[in-house]
Amino acid sequence: MANDGEGVGTGGTRTNLAELRRTHLRPRDSLLNVVHLAATDGLLIAWFWLGFAWLPWWAYVPLSLAACVIHQRAMSEWIHEAAHYSLMGSRRWNDILGNLLSGIWFALPVGVYRASHTAHHRADGFFGPDDPETVFLDVPTRREFRRAILRDLVGGTMVVQYRRFRAEQSEGGGGLGLRIVFAGCLVALLAGMVWLGRLDVIALYYGSLVTLYPLLNRLRTYVQHARLDPDGVATVEGSHVSRTTDCGLVDRIVWTSPRLLYHEEHHRYPYLPWRALAELCEPSDDVNRYVTRRTPVLRAIYRGLPAD
Repeated sequence: MANDGEGVGTGGTRTNLAELRRTHLRPRDSLLNVVHLAATDGLLIAWFWLGFAWLPWWAYVPLSLAACVIHQRAMSEWIHEAAHYSLMGSRRWNDILGNLLSGIWFALPVGVYRASHTAHHRADGFFGPDDPETVFLDVPTRREFRRAILRDLVGGTMVVQYRRFRAEQSEGGGGLGLRIVFAGCLVALLAGMVWLGRLDVIALYYGSLVTLYPLLNRLRTYVQHARLDPDGVATVEGSHVSRTTDCGLVDRIVWTSPRLLYHEEHHRYPYLPWRALAELCEPSDDVNRYVTRRTPVLRAIYRGLPAD
């Protein structure tokens, strides 16, 4: 489902894909990516420090949940960028810093995620058995849709995901050492928060990761990959659609930042880093390629499902 050709049209010219990648993943771009990623981590730490010190609990808790989910969204996008070797020009440092700055939060090595994500790009259709990243998001009825959301909110979906990545790691034989290191880091983090008397950090971050983030990811993935027919009826299982969702500033902060919103372009040219995809993106009237609002797509998906 990717474009394997040698060039892409840009501004009336044909540009070699390798050259396009090089010009958008220079040492300066790699440095900016790492600074951005590290700053995102730093902002979360600063929030937990300052928010706890200055805000009452009734404001601190909900705002912290929002900060955690936004951070998790950002980390998932940077893991995705690293999985395509587009965090840094050096593949070695791409994986080292991708693991240390983003993968560590989820105890998910970049290499383990890369294997799963490669299968997603090669799948013959989304939300089906060929795609391990979306098959568990398929819902045949509205009732199952509601049950799936409930599973997200009680942690069931995260359990499914954890088991999937663990099984894939066992089959592939990779990432075990890193997962042990990550587990040790999480234990050290827990011990540190106990020592500081700040168990709220663990409860808020990992509580939201297990409950709220799976729901955000579910709804984001539906909008990226569900197909809409001319009558507005949505198809989930077997869809071949990859959709760019450029839905404004708040949407970029909460749902999908420029690292992942150019999804139609990304599935055509997965080899290219996000800056190149932003350059290639062109608004379109085709709702299966480009939308500026995600709510109508989600509404069409729900209405298109049978009640039972």
